Amino acid sequence: MIKLFLFILQVLIILTLVSYTVSNEFVISFNINNYKYSFSSNIFFGCFLIIIFIIFLLQMFYFNSKYKFKKFFLDKRYKNLEKGYSYFIEAMIAVSNKENKKANLLNKKMQSYLKNNKILTLLLQSEVSKMDNEVGKLQSVYEEMIKTKNTESLGYKGLMEQYLKNQDYHHAYIYGEKLFIINPKLEKLYETLIYVIAKTKNWNKMIELSARALSQKIIDKKTYNENQSIAYFEIAKIKRLSEPNESLKLIEKSLKLKSNFPPYIELYLEIVNSLGSISLLKKSLNKFWFENPSSLLRNVIVNFIEKNKIDNIDFIQEIARKNLSHEESKKLLVYLYIRTNKWDLARSNIKGIIGSNPGKEVCLFMAEIEEGEFNDIQKGDSWRLRAQNASLDNLWICKITNQPQSNWDSMSESGYFNSLEWKQPKMLNQPMEII
Repeated sequence: MIKLFLFILQVLIILTLVSYTVSNEFVISFNINNYKYSFSSNIFFGCFLIIIFIIFLLQMFYFNSKYKFKKFFLDKRYKNLEKGYSYFIEAMIAVSNKENKKANLLNKKMQSYLKNNKILTLLLQSEVSKMDNEVGKLQSVYEEMIKTKNTESLGYKGLMEQYLKNQDYHHAYIYGEKLFIINPKLEKLYETLIYVIAKTKNWNKMIELSARALSQKIIDKKTYNENQSIAYFEIAKIKRLSEPNESLKLIEKSLKLKSNFPPYIELYLEIVNSLGSISLLKKSLNKFWFENPSSLLRNVIVNFIEKNKIDNIDFIQEIARKNLSHEESKKLLVYLYIRTNKWDLARSNIKGIIGSNPGKEVCLFMAEIEEGEFNDIQKGDSWRLRAQNASLDNLWICKITNQPQSNWDSMSESGYFNSLEWKQPKMLNQPMEII
């Protein structure tokens, strides 16, 4: 309504001006080279209006033509984009269906329509190169991706995976770390980098990476403590011979983060023993056994005794008496008395742990006692035969592959980081679980 009112108002003003000009006509005169030119004011204003009108028409024609040309090119570009995206979708479907030739053909068609869309072109090229197993071309595509902000994450991830596949863990970590800086919460990235660090044994990087991951809430405190303790343990192993005092400080850090973990205790005892501190050694053994007697810790102590040829009965008895009622303390004493040929004491201590269904270790203890005390080979063989059918003793089992191994390591023999659990292996005749 307002626009209509303004339009009518403008028309009235123009008509008023025209009417006024026509009714008040005057003569316009001027001289050029002694010639005098005269004409009516109505003719002047009439020509002026005609010129204005022509300019208006020309301007309207120009803008109208420009709009049509622009619309034409925009429509053409839109159709090209539509075709390009269509070819991209078809190509990705062909990739998922492993139709190599079709994917390559569609990739070329897509590039002819999406020349300026570098992101989609690189993405499709990477998928096609993966499918065709063109390693060199795929690497070039990933290196091109890291030059563009929108695709740099994909580029770093692709390069990391390429080097992991080739077992080039050094370069895999370089690109993985760059990816962690720009996209730290990418699924499984932290775990992958920890695996790479374990492979390259760059334990200082594990300490640094875990601290950054905890600060950004990628891992919880438990995982942080676990991985930090392993890193300190591994560095302590490396420095054990060259810097024993520094090594001792590092293994103490490990035990603070993961207290009473027998593999850490074993290294701690070896370092203390190498420093010649007998009083600290005795104090530590008593403390560890009092706090957490277990089959695993007993194995650590037994291995330590045998490796260092410790035959001090009073010393070992003192350790066992810290938890004398505990089954593992009794087993430690039985081992001690068998080792020192005190058969009567071994027999009296084993009575409380035989039970109706003794384990393999107890059966083997009984075989040694029968043969050592009475030279009864027949009874010894009988106990050994019983041991074959008894429940198996605990071993370190990889929770991913179920492969057993004798000693704990941060990297299992199967090749997995921190995957070992101390548990009983499955017997061959044990029924399988139905999932």
